Amino acid sequence: MDNAFIQQTKRNIENFIASKRYKEALDLCKAILSRYPEERDFEKLGKLAEKKLAELNDEIINKKIEEITPLLDQGKYEELLSELKVLLEYSPENKKIRKLQEKAQKLYVKQVTDLKQSFFKDQEAKLYRLLEKDPDRVINELYILERSNPGNEDVTTLAVKIRGELIRQKIKTKKELIDSNKFELIESFIESLKKIDNKNPEIEKLEKSTKQRKLDTIIEGKKELIYKGENYLDTLIRLKKYPEAIKVAEEVLSIDKNDKTAKRILEKAKNAYFSKTRDQSIEMIKKDGQKLYDEYKTDKTGFVKI
Repeated sequence: MDNAFIQQTKRNIENFIASKRYKEALDLCKAILSRYPEERDFEKLGKLAEKKLAELNDEIINKKIEEITPLLDQGKYEELLSELKVLLEYSPENKKIRKLQEKAQKLYVKQVTDLKQSFFKDQEAKLYRLLEKDPDRVINELYILERSNPGNEDVTTLAVKIRGELIRQKIKTKKELIDSNKFELIESFIESLKKIDNKNPEIEKLEKSTKQRKLDTIIEGKKELIYKGENYLDTLIRLKKYPEAIKVAEEVLSIDKNDKTAKRILEKAKNAYFSKTRDQSIEMIKKDGQKLYDEYKTDKTGFVKI
């Protein structure tokens, strides 16, 4: 072993430590010990360099903490957390960093929550203003909002709420139509509402009530038609217009196959019509027979004897 080399190396390491080049001093100590493990002086120098390096790192980190701590009061929590993340890579067990990070995270979460609440209040206020002044723009604004915030439950909830308000507004403006019997127009209006939100309970309620009113109107119309038909049947029977009575009775029964009056009159009309046509046929035969007899007596040449 070259004693001069060892002594010179020691002086070099001591100079590194004196000039705060602790990392270089530590690396050199490790290199010498790997070749000359019996040189215990380098172990001591290595520990000293390691200690000094740790103290220097702490000093640098503490200084950096002092520099970035004002970000807390400035509300720049995201920037502060980014800086702390870097520091933790150098000193993962540093309690000061951990404590400051925990505080910054809590404040950042609150800041984000407050910003979201403020954002949604602003959006809600804006959409309600549009509902009042320019409702035709609401759907487009909701589309933009949802496209800008995909998967956001708060946005979805707000959109459903505003669409519900828009639907209620449109239903209110069409009250006169909805209360009428213009069912085709009402059904067309309902379909237009479904394009806004096909799961809206107000639309479902309106659709059910419209279907029921339409059915009631049809039933009432049938009842009225049957009533008029029955009265007309009585008149036709009294006037002995049996073919017309049969036709009307059959029309009534096509509406209500169980109508007892129509069934009774139909049977009566058919029997009367049959009797009438039978009597007419007999009378016609009699007349035709007498006519033929008279012709035979006048001129027998036109007849063939069987």
